[in-house]
Amino acid sequence: MTTPFPRIAPANPTARVRRAGVVTVALAGVGVLLAVVVAAAMLWPRDDGSKNSTDLFPVSTTSFDITIVANGELESRTRTEIRSSLEKPVAITYIIPEGTIAEKGDILVQLASEDIKKDIDEEMLRVETARSDLVTAINDYDIQLSENEFELRQARLRLELAEIEYEKWTHGDVVKRRQDIALKIEKAERELRRLDEKFQRSQQLFDQGFLSRDELELDQIRFIEAVANLDTAKLEKMVYEEYEHPKDYKRLTSDIEEARVEIDRVMRRNASRLTSREANRENRGRQLEIREERLAKLKEQYEATTIIAPRSGLVVYDTSTGSGRGNMMMSGDGALQIGKTVRPNERLIILPDTREMVASVRVHEAIAGRIRPGQKARVIVEGIQNGGFAGEVLNIGVLPESGGWRDPNLREFTVKILLEQINDSGLLRPSTSARAEIQLGRVEDVLAVPVQAIFSEGPIRYVYTPRSGRFVRTPVQVGRRSDTLAEVRIGLAEGDRVLLREPRPGEILSTDFDEQALAAVMPAQRGDRPGSAPAATAERSNGAGETGRSRERAAEGGETATPRTRTPATVAAPTE
Repeated sequence: MTTPFPRIAPANPTARVRRAGVVTVALAGVGVLLAVVVAAAMLWPRDDGSKNSTDLFPVSTTSFDITIVANGELESRTRTEIRSSLEKPVAITYIIPEGTIAEKGDILVQLASEDIKKDIDEEMLRVETARSDLVTAINDYDIQLSENEFELRQARLRLELAEIEYEKWTHGDVVKRRQDIALKIEKAERELRRLDEKFQRSQQLFDQGFLSRDELELDQIRFIEAVANLDTAKLEKMVYEEYEHPKDYKRLTSDIEEARVEIDRVMRRNASRLTSREANRENRGRQLEIREERLAKLKEQYEATTIIAPRSGLVVYDTSTGSGRGNMMMSGDGALQIGKTVRPNERLIILPDTREMVASVRVHEAIAGRIRPGQKARVIVEGIQNGGFAGEVLNIGVLPESGGWRDPNLREFTVKILLEQINDSGLLRPSTSARAEIQLGRVEDVLAVPVQAIFSEGPIRYVYTPRSGRFVRTPVQVGRRSDTLAEVRIGLAEGDRVLLREPRPGEILSTDFDEQALAAVMPAQRGDRPGSAPAATAERSNGAGETGRSRERAAEGGETATPRTRTPATVAAPTE
């Protein structure tokens, strides 16, 4: 039997609205009262005994190591890189499986060689043509030498003939001609005297009537002819001395000069022709050398298509290493496999010597200068739970590396840490993730507080210490620091307590520094201490919130410029 629910009479609408308004007003009053109570609780000072003990740290004398932590990966200390030595991209036709233990002389990679073989055949034809051209050029050079000697001998012979002709004319022709002219003059003068005497006798005989007029005139005519002959002989002498002799002299001397000039012209022409032939011979020889070098290089390239293992070792593809994976992602190329195109000088395979392993880690540029070879370190390898491997710093990179597209402003140095344990068992493998703790030094028996207890306002470092139920800012002088503790040189005593967090506004007793305490920690800057600011405006910057610039300032341990807001003196990089 089912019991029916009792029926409820419908309520009065006006009464329902009135009751709702009363409830709303009551709830609003309760909310305001609760807010006032919470605010008063936050702002109301509490005595030291009511504070959370976990927020306060007692200052004590302690010792601590100064270490830094850096991440990276393992790699072998010595390894053989296998690269493509071809000058153009080619495809892989065979590649040894990754992880294989290759022996010395094994084929690691076979690259396509058909195009190179075709280039070799074409280049051999060019070499033969260049060799034939060189033989022709050598013969042309030898022929030119012979022609030069012949033409020079002819030119010198012409000079000798011209000089002989001049000597013959000077000592022979001139003397003979002058003697002939002188003889003619002498004969004409004697003939003239004889005919003159005969004409005089004929004139006397004619006057005496012994000789006829006709015979007298005949003798007269012969006398006149003798006078003319003497004048002709003298004229011939004058013509020869004044005209013919100078003309012959200039002609013969000109022949000599022309022969000498011809010798010089022949020598220069011969030198020019010989130089041209020699240049052609050298050019043909150089062309043959270039062709032969090109052919030899193509043969080397053909042999380089077969990559042989130079030593035994574990086959590791470059695309499996850290840098290789990054390059593969940037370029969009896939892993090494048959058919993949290989670029010139691309690293393909690594044959590591896994007996000696190193951890390759990256450290920020702000603290890289404090790392030295020989410093001790502990390397923790991913997947191996043995507490880490002992090692020491082997070397530091010369130049920093960029953080890439994720953080282009980041600069880090690569540090190599040599592991002391010999990896005979093969437990450690290249490219395994690793974390290194590098020991930079050790601080012995000093007052120290956690780094999160130290705050900064400009150049001033300070902590919060309890006083009268609240906290005051106590300036301190900070010394050496690690990633967890910081040495306090001045400002605190053993047994003092410091706050490990940012205090709430109601917990701060005063924002001003004690002048005497401030002068003790930094007397040089007492006069230019920055003004006080409300504690509520202080911004805290710890752990991952630090920037590279703040890490660098913390690592150097020096004073920094006054910031616009007060920030805790967080130490991301330890200092000595």
